[in-house]
Amino acid sequence: MRNFLRALIIGIIATVASQSPAAEVWRQGEFRGTVILTVTGNVALPTRHGSSEDVDKFFMFNGITFDKAAQFDVATLQALPQVTVNADFPKGGLVYAFEGPLLKDVLESVGAMGEVVTIRALNGYAVDIPLAEAYAAGAVVALKRDGIPFAIGDFGPIHVVFPRADRADLADMNDDWWVWSVYHIHVE
Repeated sequence: MRNFLRALIIGIIATVASQSPAAEVWRQGEFRGTVILTVTGNVALPTRHGSSEDVDKFFMFNGITFDKAAQFDVATLQALPQVTVNADFPKGGLVYAFEGPLLKDVLESVGAMGEVVTIRALNGYAVDIPLAEAYAAGAVVALKRDGIPFAIGDFGPIHVVFPRADRADLADMNDDWWVWSVYHIHVE
């Protein structure tokens, strides 16, 4: 019975997620850009098969393997609803306007579900975040700061940010979850 219920829930999520803007981009063949984000773990709508020693050299170098994954290019991430939030980064610094989809929308678009996400940066920094807390804090997969797209070498391709300047309840939040140069999110 338990396995049946789990399969039913996954099926419902996959059906809903298959109707998401990101899924529509993939169906229309618009997914042609350079992959900037790979989501692994509990993903109901993968866009690729497992990792390969022949292809995934950077993942292998970092000890990351996976059975399936969902990949995003800039266009796929921009096809999701976009938000703009104000935040100081680093904490106590200047306030900027960050733009991108909510982490919740990114993960739901591929039917990813779980309790914890591991967000990993190009420099090897990784942090585990309880998914419910990340959603409640309004985590954003930011692609731009003050209207300028992030680049590799600054905070890009993606910077996970929170609306610290917009929400009093986040005023004391430290920068531990503010991962920049993100390329990988794992959902468990």
